[in-house]
Amino acid sequence: MKRTPTPPRWADRLLSWFCAPHLLEEVQGDLYERFQRRVTLFGEHSARQQYVWDVLSFIKPFAIKRKSNQTTSPFIFSHDMIKNYLKIAIRNLQRQRLYAVINVLGLAVGLACCLTIYLFIKDELRYDTFHEKADRVYRLRNDRITEGRVNHMARSAPAYGPAMKAYLPEVEKIFRIFTFNDPLVVYNNNRFKQTGFILADSTIFDVLTLPLVRGNKEEALKGQGSLVISEAMAERYFGKEDPLNKILKVDGGLEFRVTGVMLNMPRHSHLELNAIGSFNTLRDIISDHARLESWGWQQMFTYVLLTPGADPARVNDKITAMVERYANPEQRDDAYRTTLQPLKDIYLHSAELEYDLARKGNIRYVYAFAIVALITLLIACFNFMNLSTARSMQRAKEVGLRKSIGAQRSQLVGQFLGESMVLTALAMVLAIGLTAVVLPVLNSWAGKELSLLDALSPLFLVQILAALLVVGLLAGLYPAFFLSAFQPIKVLKGTLETKAQGGYGLRKTLVVVQFAVSTALIIGAGVVYYQLNYVQQKNLGFNKEQLVIMPFQSDDMRRDYKSIKQELLQNPNILSATACYGLPGGMFAGDGVKLPGQGKEVGISMFLIDPDYIPTMGMELVAGRNLSEQYGTDVEEAFLINETAVKALGWSTPEQALGKEMLWPKWVPANPADTLKRGKVIGVVKDFHYKSLHQKIEPLVLHVHEPAYYTMVARVRPEKMAAALDFLKTEWEARAPEFPFEYEILDQQFAKFYDSEQIFKKLFLLFTSLSIFIACLGLLGLATFMAQQRTKEIGIRKVMGASVAGIVMLLSKDFLKLVMVGIIIASPLAWYFMNQWLQSFSYRVDIAWWIFGLAGLLVVGVALLTVSFQSIKAALMNPIQSLRSE
Repeated sequence: MKRTPTPPRWADRLLSWFCAPHLLEEVQGDLYERFQRRVTLFGEHSARQQYVWDVLSFIKPFAIKRKSNQTTSPFIFSHDMIKNYLKIAIRNLQRQRLYAVINVLGLAVGLACCLTIYLFIKDELRYDTFHEKADRVYRLRNDRITEGRVNHMARSAPAYGPAMKAYLPEVEKIFRIFTFNDPLVVYNNNRFKQTGFILADSTIFDVLTLPLVRGNKEEALKGQGSLVISEAMAERYFGKEDPLNKILKVDGGLEFRVTGVMLNMPRHSHLELNAIGSFNTLRDIISDHARLESWGWQQMFTYVLLTPGADPARVNDKITAMVERYANPEQRDDAYRTTLQPLKDIYLHSAELEYDLARKGNIRYVYAFAIVALITLLIACFNFMNLSTARSMQRAKEVGLRKSIGAQRSQLVGQFLGESMVLTALAMVLAIGLTAVVLPVLNSWAGKELSLLDALSPLFLVQILAALLVVGLLAGLYPAFFLSAFQPIKVLKGTLETKAQGGYGLRKTLVVVQFAVSTALIIGAGVVYYQLNYVQQKNLGFNKEQLVIMPFQSDDMRRDYKSIKQELLQNPNILSATACYGLPGGMFAGDGVKLPGQGKEVGISMFLIDPDYIPTMGMELVAGRNLSEQYGTDVEEAFLINETAVKALGWSTPEQALGKEMLWPKWVPANPADTLKRGKVIGVVKDFHYKSLHQKIEPLVLHVHEPAYYTMVARVRPEKMAAALDFLKTEWEARAPEFPFEYEILDQQFAKFYDSEQIFKKLFLLFTSLSIFIACLGLLGLATFMAQQRTKEIGIRKVMGASVAGIVMLLSKDFLKLVMVGIIIASPLAWYFMNQWLQSFSYRVDIAWWIFGLAGLLVVGVALLTVSFQSIKAALMNPIQSLRSE
């Protein structure tokens, strides 16, 4: 039999490989006809060669196969097809309203958490970014390491800045800040306690972006007593008058001439600046001018502007070398390590810094909230995936029918993703509404001014659309590919395995993850609450209750403090009173003392007190005696120290410290020829906390120095606080009628140490509650679906005599097992992360076992309540109706 000539097979395969499917049949047929004619005319060998040439010549752009055409129809993403996807999606959601509500509500809460936290974090990261040279601006910070103790301080000595400008070529500009403590500022009849009042070098305008609307920034702070004020302050004091060259009186003694008006400081600044006085004015305030060139008087905030391209790490090394070379050996303290802190880091990375004037956030809390936001959103997405795969039985026949009539897998994926996008879009709209409701609460807790209207911008809208797309894909991608992979023959024959069909293993995993995360958050919230309760209840070493703090309003009041105290003690509601500079939770001095035979000063904290301070504050002595007016030499020759200072100064016991000599450079010497206070340790005070519990107790010296007294502190009868305050106000206004009466309660002042932790606690509890709510919402939906799937089984069991309790346990036990696994996984993780958080406190609680037990019971209880609601409902159903259900 004669063989029929055929084209080369490899040429046919090549054509099938590259040619577009909708052209292949027609092209191949034409080439076959041409091949047969050429066989007749030129022979088989020549026809085969021509066939190969024809195939190769057909490799042209219009004929090349495209991937989209290989798997989808040309119209899969057409307007009509997308419209059809949406129509089917809406119909499915209407048929399954319970699951639609659960998914939309869960996603909405998750998205609202994310959106709220996003606005919060965005606001936190904006601080100090408005300065034009922010990337080159740094602040000096000091780390002091002594005998295992580390103090992190924002202050530096006045000599550092000028020395860096003189000796370090990388330093372009410097300026120093000296702060006032809200002085009383007076102009005619306008008198206010003014916040944000500082003295600074004139170069502050070259380093920071502080535009002047009046005056010349080159000259504004050159003269002694010159002052630049903000627009708000100008309006407050001068109204519509021209403020330039007007005189403002500060704290009754100093006079400043207004030489410039600057724009109001943006809210996102670590500095609150309303008034900037000339740094040279310090010579009118500090009698000992040598302090202004000191390497040891740590009372300044120093900022530097580096030259473009300068390496901060190299500058840090040069600072150390500079101090070793140029600093006065008697003032230099080798325990200090001075480094640069970037301007943009000051707000979020200064939580551990002491003696700071900056507004502060905490980068740890930014990270924590970001993680909580992500976790909450993932839990909501897990709910969607769980319910979608669980409901696969109801969608399986739909998938099988669509595939049997020609639907491609990509079309089914598009349909399921369309449903996911519809749900996500509805959830996003609801989430924006929830965020608008939550923001006022967040603002009141965190002291912020967050607003959705302020956030509206083209970039924000793009971010919202991107979030919508990402969440829609994240929630819907796995269910879409899972459902579209069903084989139509097995589906229509009903031979799919139930567990495989419903993504059984994945559902169990997601439930475990959800409740592990929820348990970890509950444990975290419990530890935060336990620690903050501890710091509020801890014995601080003194009695902080019922202490009223009143600043002296004038030099006359300060000089007359003894008669004021005697008048206060005449009132039966005043138990005791003391004058001082130095209070727990408030201002105190950071200074130095010398010991005989030692050339260098020893850096130490200092309280300047009168003899009634120790009994008024409720402190205890562990050795020696208290200061007393009965000993005439105590004013000039006596010191008290705390227990920590005993060890820091080289003595082994409090008793050994008694009688030891100590020298202190007087701030305001009565005799210019006698600038040193020479005295002995007469008593040792039991350690008390005068800083936050974040810091360890530091060495402290307490002694008499009347010119420094800043406040009067009165202990009031607990039941007579209101009457005592009325009396104190009358006394203060009688002595200083031109000043408003101001006071603080010491325990409230001390509580300010933990403001950021209190905000964190509230927000953490809120978002933890929401994440648990979302997890339980998903569990409710899953339990409802599983109960519906087992309706017939429940009916048969009831007919066979099963009790309601038995059926409830049957439906609940599988979920409870998963919850228990989640608790076991969560516990060690929660312990690790919360133990890390507790390290920021020098005095902290141990993480007790009962916190884990309580968290576990709470999670099990909530999960059992959620599942039992649906289980009891299913168990109580009439078995006849149950058996008819299928």
